[in-house]
Amino acid sequence: MLQTIMPTNKPGTEIVVYDMDGTLFRGDCGGAFIKQRIKASIGRLVLSLLVAPFAYPMLHIPSLRRLGVSIYLWIASVGMTESGYSEVLEAFIAQYRINPIEPVLSECRKDIAEGKTVVIATGAGHEMASAFIRQLGMENQVGLVTSQSMRFFGGVISAVQCNGEVKLSELIRNGYLPPYQKAYSDTASDLPILRSAETAFLVNYREKDRVYLSRCLGEKLSLVARTNH
Repeated sequence: MLQTIMPTNKPGTEIVVYDMDGTLFRGDCGGAFIKQRIKASIGRLVLSLLVAPFAYPMLHIPSLRRLGVSIYLWIASVGMTESGYSEVLEAFIAQYRINPIEPVLSECRKDIAEGKTVVIATGAGHEMASAFIRQLGMENQVGLVTSQSMRFFGGVISAVQCNGEVKLSELIRNGYLPPYQKAYSDTASDLPILRSAETAFLVNYREKDRVYLSRCLGEKLSLVARTNH
């Protein structure tokens, strides 16, 4: 039987992986954008309520998350031209105020200053993620691995949803091979990258995530900055 072997990093290469939302700063920028768009239209709001019984649970099932995100993103964008959607997205980015989690942001900047390869791996889209990384003053200082969207039947859906196992696959596809020196996240859904790090940091965490990851990772897991999400 053929065995699939995961590509691995060169010994001595120091790669540090940070999640973005809930890790470098509080909140969920992608979710906030979708909610804002849906709430701005009665038609979009009604449609989102109709699909909620089956679409909302998908957001919490790793194998179905891309489909769940796609449903709500499509509802938020259907009927808009590509340029119209870009304008709305840019307006949202301009008014969204990020609230940094300073202990983690300080560690990230320290890793950059020490010459480590720092990569931000996030479920947010590229336009949004790159804009907020620029606001944090880290443009051209970090790698960026994000979700990707595509046009579909008059709206936008997720082509690549960068969460869970997909996040690790996208890191590898972009040349950031494990094992990682450190990985930071606020959620148990990032177990694949946390497990691929020498030291895993759980940030701004929910108790259920702490219990689950402590069981999976043992002494490898460290806790940082538990506050309200």
